[in-house]
Amino acid sequence: IPDGVTNIGESAFSGCNSLTSITIPDSVTNIGSSAFSYCNSLTSVTIPGNVTSIKKATFFYCNKLTSITIPENVTSIGNEAFSNCKVLESITIKNSECELPDSADAISETATIYGYEGSTAQAYAEKYGRKFVALEKSEDIPCDITGDGIVSASDATLVLSAYTVIGSGSKSPLTEAQTKAADVDKDGIITGSDATLILRYSTKLSSLTPGETVPTFEEWFKEQR
Repeated sequence: IPDGVTNIGESAFSGCNSLTSITIPDSVTNIGSSAFSYCNSLTSVTIPGNVTSIKKATFFYCNKLTSITIPENVTSIGNEAFSNCKVLESITIKNSECELPDSADAISETATIYGYEGSTAQAYAEKYGRKFVALEKSEDIPCDITGDGIVSASDATLVLSAYTVIGSGSKSPLTEAQTKAADVDKDGIITGSDATLILRYSTKLSSLTPGETVPTFEEWFKEQR
């Protein structure tokens, strides 16, 4: 979608079964209801910071979507927005006061909800029996390469991609802060081992049960030695 587009209409990409990923430009301020519903191959989507709401059934039945981050400017999420996303593992809601429907159908029951302590995301998770993980308020989160506030397979993928680029003799695509966060084994270089460790740590986090203490990477890493 080119820069300059400001609106994605209702059901614009609904049922596009060959669509696997989409990056929505920062110029977009509105995404219509059911815009990506029944996109059964969609695995990745980036929502820009200028969008203020996720409408009803926007990602309904996106059966391969595994994680998504809702930026801080989004103030409301519509009913069934992430319903029946059968492999959705995590949803990060960065706005502490984001309005959520009073319905269990808003977010797939498979997803761990990430948000801040005392947020509407936490209240929703507790009401409907969903696993909730509190985000750190510090921007310096080890292993969080993408900067979305959580550690997931996306972070490992980014590190592995950077390792491939560096291995080809090209300049690293990572910023200084990202490089510091990516070098989890502290050997001074970015390697496939860093990506593997991040992936294993994210798997550990996703397997935690409600109420279980969330280990820091350092705590988890010590246990692996």
